[in-house]
Amino acid sequence: MYKAILFDLDQTLLDYNASEFESMQNTIMHHRLFELAGFEEERFRSMYAPINWTYWSERTERKLHISQVLNYSFRDTLVQMGHDDTLSIDLAETYWEFFCSNCHLMDGTQGLLSALHGRYPLGVISNGVGEAQRRRLLAGGLSHYFDHLFISDEVDCRKPERQIFDLAIQALGVDRQQVLFVGDSLTDDYAGARNAEIDFCYFNPGRGSVDPTIQPTFIIHSLSELNALLAMKKNE
Repeated sequence: MYKAILFDLDQTLLDYNASEFESMQNTIMHHRLFELAGFEEERFRSMYAPINWTYWSERTERKLHISQVLNYSFRDTLVQMGHDDTLSIDLAETYWEFFCSNCHLMDGTQGLLSALHGRYPLGVISNGVGEAQRRRLLAGGLSHYFDHLFISDEVDCRKPERQIFDLAIQALGVDRQQVLFVGDSLTDDYAGARNAEIDFCYFNPGRGSVDPTIQPTFIIHSLSELNALLAMKKNE
């Protein structure tokens, strides 16, 4: 029987894609980028995405602050589109404020956390930026559900490293055999749970195929399934 539940955040409890899309749209509108000669929002997004992913992926190695990641991403995108890049710092600041204030939930998040709160200690393990994750949880009215938040840039370790899981398990005060971790990533979440020797519930709403060599403890396709699964395990 589990005595504590840990969650990933983005694309597990929070809809990162929806928040990112809306924040970018609001940024474009706020700075009236559509008035730039030949500006096309879809082309801007398609060019920005891989540039941003490269900077984000390299941020730890290059010791980049999130403000630099965003500034360089907007700068390079504007340059590639043939526009003046002097707006990049303002665009980065505006986008970040919109994003940190924006909280779209995955279907079933509110109901699941309401059902589990008070029955289990709940925690978060996220490879995100502390300011964004904390503000988004607050904006979504979710902060009070969690006893502990372990966010990579705050604890100086990240999934799938065992260390970030060990910190969470120690804070929860339970044996690792009594912890269930829920997440949507096989590279960060599943691998991290295996490294930490804790059970893993793979949240797979898109019903993507899973390599037979990958064997999570459970697979769910909606968050509502988790409450039923926990109730079943409790009664075994």
